[in-house]
Amino acid sequence: MFKKLRNKLLLLNMMMISLVMITAFGAIYIITYTNIQKENQNKLESIPLLSQAALRHAPFQQNNPDSKMVVRIPIEYSQSFALLVDKDGQVKEVLSYLDLPSEVFEEFAEKTWSAGKQDGTINLENRKWQYRISQLGNRKILRFNGNEQINNFNDYYQIKYLDITDSSNTLKELLITFLFVGIAMLFILFGISFYFANRSIRPIEESWDKQKQFVADASHELKTPLAIINANTDALLANGQDTINSQKKWIDYIQSETGRMGKLVNDMLYLAKVEDTYEDQIPLEISNTVLDVIASMEAVLFEKGINLTQTIEPDIVAKGDSERIQQAILILLDNAAKYTNKKGQVDISLKKVKNHAVFSVTNSGEGIPADKMTRIFDRFYRSDPSRSKETGGYGLGLSIAKAIIERSGGIIYVESTKNGTTFTFELKLN
Repeated sequence: MFKKLRNKLLLLNMMMISLVMITAFGAIYIITYTNIQKENQNKLESIPLLSQAALRHAPFQQNNPDSKMVVRIPIEYSQSFALLVDKDGQVKEVLSYLDLPSEVFEEFAEKTWSAGKQDGTINLENRKWQYRISQLGNRKILRFNGNEQINNFNDYYQIKYLDITDSSNTLKELLITFLFVGIAMLFILFGISFYFANRSIRPIEESWDKQKQFVADASHELKTPLAIINANTDALLANGQDTINSQKKWIDYIQSETGRMGKLVNDMLYLAKVEDTYEDQIPLEISNTVLDVIASMEAVLFEKGINLTQTIEPDIVAKGDSERIQQAILILLDNAAKYTNKKGQVDISLKKVKNHAVFSVTNSGEGIPADKMTRIFDRFYRSDPSRSKETGGYGLGLSIAKAIIERSGGIIYVESTKNGTTFTFELKLN
């Protein structure tokens, strides 16, 4: 299930990344292509029409139609030239800086004229050329005597050529670069996305596993008292003729297990209710609260022969719910009493540290193994399952204490060595 979810997230992420990359690269390529095309068009436009001298001495103005002459035209771009052709596409004049054989110019004209387009590109001489065909029409000719005359050139056309090989290669290289960079980036981003997809799924998977474990543990914890209740009910039914008083021990067992189940259900409901919520931040005289809890636990500690020391700073006022904080302190102190051997030691302290009230309970005895420290606040978790019958708990106490402290805006943590364990929580001062 989680692999499918991860793959869906990965696919969605890669599709979005690919779309962004294609859009970005496409935009860059289109902008570059447009700029280069615009520049080429400007260069092509800058090639002048036939010069006055060319028109004056053009062979169609003379009686020698086979003569051709090369006229140097003052254009900025040497990789360009112009041809004068008739209506059949036959070359009449060549105006170029390029020193090429006349056959080559004729091949240019033939290939261009046969294309039947006014604008376009052709490949010739291992180069790419952009061309434009324009009709000469009527033109004024300045004669040597300074007079102007209008000549009709409607049957003649000028073809301008511009070498665009370099700009075409630039676009092609840009496209190839985008292709290779895009593929490389997709592989890299796939690895990064895969890593973060796994990381994003992991908390969900852990939460799901914890929920499954919670249900399994709750079912297990409820199974025992239900079995006891069922067995005692069978015993009552088997002796239906007896009086209630004679069956009191079975009823007491049922009542005891019902009470334990009620406490378990209440604890579970509390944990479900407090998740992702916060207690009202009410001023709390935590010093008095700690002293009250200690007073209620002194008899239990004395009965086990546990030596208790306390260092409580007076008049500390923190933020939190008084009743719930008292419950958290009681849970931690009760936990210390349960896991301290007879004649052991429990130390309680409450002090101000900067802007926090810091409460800690330290008990002597066997510490918590390092590999179990991370799970100590998990629901139904016991670091020593064999002692569950002795302590009589369900493994929800520390989870409830953690939920109470965190709901009050504080933090709780544990430290343990082979000689003892310390639970500490911090609350903001009022």
